[in-house]
Amino acid sequence: MEVNAFLNEVNKSGILCIDSSILIYHLEEIKPYDDLTRALIQKIAEGRLSCNISTLTITELLTKPYRLKEHNKISLFEEFINSLPNTLIQPVNYEISKLAASLRADYNLRTPDSIILSTACITKSGLFITNDIALKKVKLEDLKVLIMDEYLP
Repeated sequence: MEVNAFLNEVNKSGILCIDSSILIYHLEEIKPYDDLTRALIQKIAEGRLSCNISTLTITELLTKPYRLKEHNKISLFEEFINSLPNTLIQPVNYEISKLAASLRADYNLRTPDSIILSTACITKSGLFITNDIALKKVKLEDLKVLIMDEYLP
C-alpha cells in the first residue's frame, strides 16, 4: 500500500531529482527503504520518469566505499550510475551555486544539502526525493520535497 502511495506521488512529476541518501538506500539495499527505492529506480529505468543527480551526490555516494577501500563496490556504484537510463548527472555550475548560497542563508542548510536542492530547482525537477526532514521547510516555486519516511508502513 505504501509503495503505491509513494509511486502515485512520484508519478505526478515527469522529472525528479533524488538525494544522495536515496541512492545509498538502493545500492546498499537498506531496509525498510528497499521496496520504495526499487520501485522508484524501476520507473526511472522504464522511462516513465526522468531523473537528475547532482555531481555532489556522486561524491557522497562514493565516499564510504573509498574510505573502506571497497574497490569492487566503487566500480559497481559507478556502473549503476552511468548505466541508469533517463538520468542526467548535473554539474555544479554558477547558477546552482548562487541559488545554494541563497538557500544556505535563508534556511541555514548545510552546503551539500543546499547544492543538491538547488540542482533540483535549476534543472526544473518537479519533485525532490529525500529523507532529510529539514529540507521539507524549504519552499521553492514548482518544486515539491518528498520525504521517503512518510511512505513507510
